[in-house]
Amino acid sequence: MTAEPIVVADRPESDDNLVIPFQIEGQSVRGRAVRLGTVADQVLAAHDYPEPIARLLGEALALTAMLGSVLKVDGKLTLQAKAGGPLGLLVADYASPGDVRGFAQFDAGGVAHLPEDATVADLLGKGYLAMTLDQASAKESYQGIVDLKGETLAECAKAYFADSEQTPSELALAAERDPVSGYWRVGGIMVQHLGRGEEGGPRILDPDQSEAWNRAAVLMSSVKTDELTDPLLPLTDLLLRLYHEDGVRVFRPISIRRGCRCSEERMEQVIRSFSKEDLADMADDGRVTITCEFCNRDHVIEI
Repeated sequence: MTAEPIVVADRPESDDNLVIPFQIEGQSVRGRAVRLGTVADQVLAAHDYPEPIARLLGEALALTAMLGSVLKVDGKLTLQAKAGGPLGLLVADYASPGDVRGFAQFDAGGVAHLPEDATVADLLGKGYLAMTLDQASAKESYQGIVDLKGETLAECAKAYFADSEQTPSELALAAERDPVSGYWRVGGIMVQHLGRGEEGGPRILDPDQSEAWNRAAVLMSSVKTDELTDPLLPLTDLLLRLYHEDGVRVFRPISIRRGCRCSEERMEQVIRSFSKEDLADMADDGRVTITCEFCNRDHVIEI
């Protein structure tokens, strides 16, 4: 029996390439769910990544889309994992109102010896996870950095929120390549316990909500990988499946696009920062070629 391929083209009224914010009724629990179809495949297809690298980068795109979509004003959120393993650097970022991109730097020889189900620890080894928030309205950027802890990116993100944000969180991420079409799809869902307290002050977790939070976290952790990536299962139906007893309120979805910010103008600025001697060494027939790490597009600049 031939398996049906994962739908790649965005179907009308589908939940592909969307982030859906939600709240559990009557509880101090907020959440976000995401599913990326063509967007994820376009980002991952720009490079010939080995399977474990593509899967981890796909999960990073889902996580970054959920976190970045919280931004209410112009800004950018960057997730970066840097370590000394075969995967030396993993970067994904979100720019409002909904552009995502990402790339990975890795040692092909080191990755080749790893199994397809390699863990984060296998790929990255010891290192750190950083999240940087740049907002147009703020004069300074905010950055949180924690050691990589966990076998999956979801576990590392949970540790980040616990250590850096003091925010109890539960999340699941998935990235799957369709065995028939070869296209990638990714998905994710996260819930967080809302703290009380004045803005800028210490977070106060309401003890009266602890039982409700534990219930919300346990229900979310029951989500299955195929549910996160299934193109025929609307995200709203998935949320209702998880929280039908408590009730779940969904809010306006945020559309996600593949968006690389490289341009000829940006690359020319980079070129002009080099000395004439360096440019002469770099040039070929009076031209310098710069390849964008994110979209893998070549920019040819005449000097």
